[in-house]
Amino acid sequence: MTSIIKVNEIQDAGGNTILSSNGTGTFTSNLPNNTPAFHAYLSSTQSGTNSSFVKLNANTEVYDTDNCYDNSTNYRFTPNVAGKYYFYLNCEIAVDAYAMFSCGLLFYKNNSQYSFQQNAINSNVLLSTPQHHSQIIDMNGTTDYVEAYIWCQRHTGTVVNFNSNNKATYFGAYKIIE
Repeated sequence: MTSIIKVNEIQDAGGNTILSSNGTGTFTSNLPNNTPAFHAYLSSTQSGTNSSFVKLNANTEVYDTDNCYDNSTNYRFTPNVAGKYYFYLNCEIAVDAYAMFSCGLLFYKNNSQYSFQQNAINSNVLLSTPQHHSQIIDMNGTTDYVEAYIWCQRHTGTVVNFNSNNKATYFGAYKIIE
């Protein structure tokens, strides 16, 4: 036995429409969502400088729901809706010799350091290491923006790379439903 319920509108107790359908399979929802959102990755290896803060140029978008991420000029997320956002950053940091000393990932909000995650290695044993950082950040929906930065310090040498193999380096965010 099959049961079917057919409606064109679902309302809350106050008479406000929550879901509606036009009868052709298209529906409209007034339920909250977690957009704007984006996810972008590094399409080719990016080089950095020893002991310097380097902005991540995550240039390939997987998605950008509201066109709020600039993947070609400033590499920043400027959401057009105020709220709390969950930001995440992953980077595979590599050097050309076993000389990595310390590395870290940072979020900058409006050109000021907002949060910093650091991993002190203090040995000559690492050639590459994956790093991950996440943070919840309040955004005003008009002028606030967030950028991702990477930092690495070596015992010797200057070459520092941010790997792109298997999309190992990426940056993203989404609005948290409150």
